[in-house]
Amino acid sequence: MKSTRNILIVGAGLAGCLLAVYLARRGHSVRVYERRPDPRAKGYQGGRSINLALSARGLWGLAGVGLDRVVMDRDAIAMPGRMLHDREGRTAFQPYSKNPTDAINSVSRGGLNLTLLNEAAKLPNVEFVFDHWCEDVDLDAPAGLFKTPSGAMVRVEADVVVGADGAFSPVRGRLQKTDRFDFSQSYLRHGYKELHIPPGADGKWAMDPHALHIWPRGGSMMIALPNRDGSFTCTLFWPFEGDEVSFGALPPGGDVEAFFRKHYPDAVPLMPTLREDYARNPVGSLMTVRCWPWQHGGKVAILGDAAHAVVPFYGQGMNCAFEDVRVLAELLDAHGGSFAAALPLMQDARKANADAIADMALENFVEMRDLAGRPEFQYRKKIERVLHEAFGEAMTPQYNLVSFSTVPYVKAREQGRRMDGVLRAVAERVPAGLAGGEAEWARRVVEAAKAVVGREGHWQAQSGLPVPPSVIDITPAVTAKLGVWPGDTPLSREVLCDITKGDTVTLSTLRATVHLGAHADGPNHYGLGAPGIGERSLSHYIGPCRVLEARVGRGGRVRVEDVVGGLDQVTEARVLIKTGTFPNPDAWNSDFAAITVDLVEALAARGVITIGIDTPSVDLQDCKDLRAHKAILKHDIAILEGLDLSAVRPGVYELIAAPLKLMGFDASPVRAVLRAL
Repeated sequence: MKSTRNILIVGAGLAGCLLAVYLARRGHSVRVYERRPDPRAKGYQGGRSINLALSARGLWGLAGVGLDRVVMDRDAIAMPGRMLHDREGRTAFQPYSKNPTDAINSVSRGGLNLTLLNEAAKLPNVEFVFDHWCEDVDLDAPAGLFKTPSGAMVRVEADVVVGADGAFSPVRGRLQKTDRFDFSQSYLRHGYKELHIPPGADGKWAMDPHALHIWPRGGSMMIALPNRDGSFTCTLFWPFEGDEVSFGALPPGGDVEAFFRKHYPDAVPLMPTLREDYARNPVGSLMTVRCWPWQHGGKVAILGDAAHAVVPFYGQGMNCAFEDVRVLAELLDAHGGSFAAALPLMQDARKANADAIADMALENFVEMRDLAGRPEFQYRKKIERVLHEAFGEAMTPQYNLVSFSTVPYVKAREQGRRMDGVLRAVAERVPAGLAGGEAEWARRVVEAAKAVVGREGHWQAQSGLPVPPSVIDITPAVTAKLGVWPGDTPLSREVLCDITKGDTVTLSTLRATVHLGAHADGPNHYGLGAPGIGERSLSHYIGPCRVLEARVGRGGRVRVEDVVGGLDQVTEARVLIKTGTFPNPDAWNSDFAAITVDLVEALAARGVITIGIDTPSVDLQDCKDLRAHKAILKHDIAILEGLDLSAVRPGVYELIAAPLKLMGFDASPVRAVLRAL
């Protein structure tokens, strides 16, 4: 039965208001505290762009509470492609997809915020409190401490506190003071400034409203998004300092119009308030925030920009935040409303994806700013459209997966990397300007793609392109021959009824060690007074993981420097280590490899919560002090042992290896599988 909780949400922005709707509709009592004044009375006072790009993930988040159509009908303008503006004022349209209905949607940040706030405020179990600054959070109570407009401090207690309070989150600031909290904040050399293109004399848009307009200039750019009132919001993305195009090179008192006539000649006639806008509007900074963990004790959590602020060049900050909200709501539904169960699972499900979109957003800045206007880039985009048309899902571009689907960001990024290699190789084989016309050129492109990709694997029947197996079983077969630790109980089976002998059913009794084949250790196996395997959270055993290959000999311990590719690649919360030193689970060899304490410490520092290995133990067979086990116990990391990783390539996968709920037991066998992301 679901329990009703008192929820405190810090932040009445987009994610906070949407979360309030989700939680209130599930019966929880929700209070939302916001530092800004009530926008319903004073108008929107956010500090950032008034335009956002709403795409499939954000719509999915809104659809969970039936608000997708409301927002689309009230605020959105579809943009199915980019309009590139060169230095001579010529334009070229680049569709985002072969499907003309695929589009990102320009929406008003303030309008959308008001829509979500009003929807939340309609619910009787939601209360909004404005003009209250969050000064601190009591993680144990939990409670928030807020400063009122008079300067007085008020303490607000709750069952759960969620920080949806933006990139400079006070809730995250409190979590940063806890032990082993990882945090990074990085700024671009570029800042941004907003400008304005008003409606034309007829009250309509001065440019095509169904495009994201880009003036790429190599090292800098300007973009423009349409508004429902016929205007455009323009944003400059310039370096703070530089010799030619930078905010330092053009101070507010400079000859702004002459500068723009040189670099953006077709835009100047459309911007009658250019000089005033440039002088009045501030320059903002662009930063990326990464942190871990996102929750504390199942009672305090962060999401959206508070957990993973990204630069705006993929238009995914809001979309990713809305996805966070719906994922959390669905996890709560799946676990009886238990925040203690859902919050760890939410952070595990979202962390690697948040890191992936942060990386892709930075990469897309380079594409928009430097590459989009280059002929060779435009040619690869043309090839991309042909291959997508020819091969469908197997050749879906990264941009489509990010913007027009809810495929995990991690998977979209990996597909993008594969596609980039194919496109470059095809462009080399089939040069632009090939004689024979468009049809012959397209045929050559398709044949070249088959030749390039065909070297790498088997063919998928419906598309002609190779794909890895979707599920990889990493569990050794459990038979009477399966080796067990010397002195432990091997597998035996007593058949009580046998259908082949005329009984109605076959019925068996199994006897074996719980440390059988692929298994999960309970902390009480190596820690006095520690919990058993049945008490372990399943979040340790289900979620994104990274398989690492280690160069180590038999009888050795894997050191940090033995990991192929190093540990910088590890952003996932679960790690499986492939040593190849226990090749045959049916033929026990005592000289299998283990891991060092230094490796455990390094993985713990990266936020790893589960370590798996393809040997019977994380310690050597003759080790008496269980040094690796004890280091793992210190950091409350889960252990998987006895995995079969012989057919697994290093990389990122989804791990599914749930132990049985054996309460008080020291281990449990698992059926461990990996699913390619």
